[in-house]
Amino acid sequence: MKFEYLFSDCDGVIIDSEIIAARVMVKYINNFGVKIDLEEYLRTCSGKTFSGIMQSLSAKYDIPLKENFVEEITDLYMAAATKEEKAIDGVKKAFEAISLPKAIISNGYKEQINHSVDFCQLREQFEDRVFSGVEDVEFPKPAPDIYLYAAQKMGLKPENIIVIEDSKSGAKSAVEAGMYVIGFTGASHILEGHDQVLLSLGVKHVIQNMSELPPLIDEICTE
Repeated sequence: MKFEYLFSDCDGVIIDSEIIAARVMVKYINNFGVKIDLEEYLRTCSGKTFSGIMQSLSAKYDIPLKENFVEEITDLYMAAATKEEKAIDGVKKAFEAISLPKAIISNGYKEQINHSVDFCQLREQFEDRVFSGVEDVEFPKPAPDIYLYAAQKMGLKPENIIVIEDSKSGAKSAVEAGMYVIGFTGASHILEGHDQVLLSLGVKHVIQNMSELPPLIDEICTE
């Protein structure tokens, strides 16, 4: 099989930001009197949109949501990220060593995604190939729509695309889109046993360090 492109998730794959978002969200949710701790949040909510998480919790716990609750959470996240964000160890070197062209596929807003791309010094790798599950399609990850949309826009067949994802939501999205999915478990928010969770969803390989990615992709492309 000829693989033509690498599609990468953003948060938890190029930038170690999921743990920041989780801490912000746990505090925000706790303010409504809903008791959820960091581990439970990471286990059940990672990879989903702020909007989807809060709408689900609102229905379950009768939480009143402000009209601008997504903007409110985003502002809290960006304020925290400014102080705490960091690139995933070795991501720049790893992506530069991969010859496949690349696009980034995220459930974040494009402003946030582009900030992460620039912060991690990966603009040369992605250029303007940035796709957002909350801006480009009606249904974000875990639906396959954003991956299928990006493939269509790039003129690619899903089976010719390798994806790297960290979350259950993202892995489910890419697998259902018919792509070849690699799981990544090297970010700070990953819980023990997550590799098995990803494999159970149909992920083909799981790596913990970005240094493993270039040789793995070489191997996959020569099979």
